Formats: sequence, structure tokens, C-alpha cells
Amino acid sequence: MRYLLQFMIILFFVFLGELCEYLIPLPIAGSIYGLLLLFIALCVKVVKLEWVADVADWFHSVMALFFVAPAVAVIDIWPEISGIWVYLVLMLVLAYFVTMVITGKTADFFLNHRDKK
Repeated sequence: MRYLLQFMIILFFVFLGELCEYLIPLPIAGSIYGLLLLFIALCVKVVKLEWVADVADWFHSVMALFFVAPAVAVIDIWPEISGIWVYLVLMLVLAYFVTMVITGKTADFFLNHRDKK
């Protein structure tokens, strides 16, 4: 019963995210809205971490399965992208490093902000 309740809480935020995507005219995916709303709810203690931790851990453990379909899709469209694969790989590597730098700077900001308090 505990897992079902945790799953329902996460599904509630998925639903809220999809609703935000429908109502807000911005090109942002509903999953992003849902994650942001869940993060805010966790930060302001509306949702306790214990209420979603077990199911979130399970989702994290099976996350690799969610990448199978996109990998198969890339194989399926290979004839269309074979001429630009070098540019795609360069773009992915650049995006990776930009993400790493932004994540590091954000973590530094929050760690320094926490230490000052």
C-alpha cells in the first residue's frame, strides 16, 4: 500500500505538469513542469521525502530501460542521419560539457550560499 501511495503522489505531479503544459503557452514539456512542481513541493515541505523515496529509488534503478526506445529509434533513422552524425556527436559532447559546467556552477552557488548562513 505504501508503494501505491508513493506512486500516486508522483503521478499527481505528472498530471499537474501535463496540465501546466496545456495551460501555459511555453515550449516546455509537461514532465519538466511536473519535476519542478515536485521539487518545489519537497523544498517547502508540502511533500516529505519519505512519501516518495521508495518509488523514486525504484524509478532510478530502472531508468536505463527508458533509454532503449530512443536508441532503437536512432538505429531506425540511421540512413537519414548518417551524413550528419559527426555534427550530432559534436553537439552532444558540447551539450554534455555545457551541462556539466552549469551544474557545477549551480552546485557551487548553493553550497557557498548555504555556508554563508
